[in-house]
Amino acid sequence: MPTIAPGSFEKKLYSMYLSYLPREKVAFDLKMNCDDRGSFTELLKTVDHGQFSVNISKPGITKGQHWHNMKWEFFIVVAGHGLIQERKIGTDEVIEFEVSGDKIQAVHMLPGYTHNIINLSETENLVTVMWANEIFDSSHPDTFFEPVSRDAKSENPVSH
Repeated sequence: MPTIAPGSFEKKLYSMYLSYLPREKVAFDLKMNCDDRGSFTELLKTVDHGQFSVNISKPGITKGQHWHNMKWEFFIVVAGHGLIQERKIGTDEVIEFEVSGDKIQAVHMLPGYTHNIINLSETENLVTVMWANEIFDSSHPDTFFEPVSRDAKSENPVSH
């Protein structure tokens, strides 16, 4: 998604373009990265303001177990019941946030803190909207495996 200034010719032109889209181009599929833990789907990438994604975790699943140097994120649970854990690298103190779609709030994933998200439900999916300050670059992922708990095991160290 490019930067489009309010009131600009580009905004007006793109709005006009959209008003002429044929019906078959109005809706389009997104690439869902699915496995036995759930899915992760990038929703929108911006030029200057990072990217938005949605993460679906199946019951009992933990995702994350990694940290970033420069990337920061917001996790926003919109459905289900979960636990977000973060630990500053080099320390043992874990901070926790119980989250739920019943009380929507944004939780910072702090640079230099390893983090995870756990679906606490035994029956329902956990749906989390995520925003990252930068677009994921596979050649420079800024993603480093480290469990939040010193005795935890990760099923997938680099995916949310």
